[in-house]
Amino acid sequence: MCERALSRETAGSRLADKQTVQGYIADSYAQLTQFRLFVLHTAWKIDKYNDYKKLRKDIATAKIVMPTVLHDIAWRAMQVHGALGVTNEMPFFKMIHGAAVMGLADGPTEVHKTTVAKQVLRDYTATDDLWPSEWLPRKQDEARAKYAEYLELEVGNL
Repeated sequence: MCERALSRETAGSRLADKQTVQGYIADSYAQLTQFRLFVLHTAWKIDKYNDYKKLRKDIATAKIVMPTVLHDIAWRAMQVHGALGVTNEMPFFKMIHGAAVMGLADGPTEVHKTTVAKQVLRDYTATDDLWPSEWLPRKQDEARAKYAEYLELEVGNL
């Protein structure tokens, strides 16, 4: 993608100078870097804990995210290559198609999503209250009650 953006000129300037192409490159870089770091972090946890059950959430998440990363970056690269990008002379169509297949290789993505959701939900508890624990009016009331004496001092000093 970057090579093509730097090499190809259209409408009087390089593709690399076009804002949309710059966005494609930035998005692809960010997405790939995030995924690589997540995989490295998961590998580190595997080495540290040597307990795959403890890491089911992370492993399943990698299986969910990888096909999306491949699809998105291949699609952007295909766009940057224009008409050439959709021919059988470039790998992008196969990559996009392959991303869908990879999403099913170790079971349907929906199964992995269910695994992740169940694992994530284990770290939370339900509230018996009508309002969520992060409801701001209650937090403000609690803060006012906790710091009432200081608030009264400040008002009295004005």
